[in-house]
Amino acid sequence: MGLINRFKENNRRTADFFRMMPHMFRMFRVQTSIPLIKIALLVFSSKFINMVVMFIPLKMLFVLSGSKNIEVLHEMEQSVGRDLYIGGMLAIIAFLYIFSVVVSILKVKLVNKQKNHLEIKNYYIRERVLQRPVILKTYGPFCQVLADVLLVSTVIFTLFVVNYYYALYYLFIVTIYIIIVEQWAFSTHSPRLMTKLGIDSKQFINISGVFIFFLSFVGIIAVILNLEISVIFAVLMLILSRLGFGALKSFFNCQIKLRTYFL
Repeated sequence: MGLINRFKENNRRTADFFRMMPHMFRMFRVQTSIPLIKIALLVFSSKFINMVVMFIPLKMLFVLSGSKNIEVLHEMEQSVGRDLYIGGMLAIIAFLYIFSVVVSILKVKLVNKQKNHLEIKNYYIRERVLQRPVILKTYGPFCQVLADVLLVSTVIFTLFVVNYYYALYYLFIVTIYIIIVEQWAFSTHSPRLMTKLGIDSKQFINISGVFIFFLSFVGIIAVILNLEISVIFAVLMLILSRLGFGALKSFFNCQIKLRTYFL
């Protein structure tokens, strides 16, 4: 019975956090001048572009080594010629690298800029009064949470486009990962497992994330063996999986700070 009560209490805390999210968004949006959506989109763009920048060179190396190209790109290569195609891909990679750097700089400048513009006053959320130092500590993690939710959603959508079966498997292990973290890392009591291992919530999130990512890799191997998909698509799925789990770990780590001040 104690186990069931703990499970219910953990679920209640999780529900409380997600119910608090709209109130946090409204508080940051209305009572401060922080451009939440703009910062979140910059964070999202930076991470997603980095993934694309990582994938395209790998794809080129596979193609140059004789592997089969993606059909649309193969047709493009045939129509414009191999040399022009490679040159175009290199130009795209260079542009994306530069664009990624620009986005990262804009993100850092915009986040740091808010520290000087935030007013010294009381901020209110659900009958609670917060001071400026709390807002300074939490607006960054909140923007990160928004970006991570968008990033995970984009990864899952892209995986459904690439391979429907793996996307379902990935969605399943993501759900398992969320349940594990919510029940252990954000538990209302001190979990025996974490106590024995001598680890805190952040370390548990990272360790369990490594194991879950391994399961995603096993899933990709199974897809390759059973569906005979292109190696390029397999690499893309692996990179997307890593990107998604990285976003989930970031999402959970940011929750730690947000739960400290808002729950």
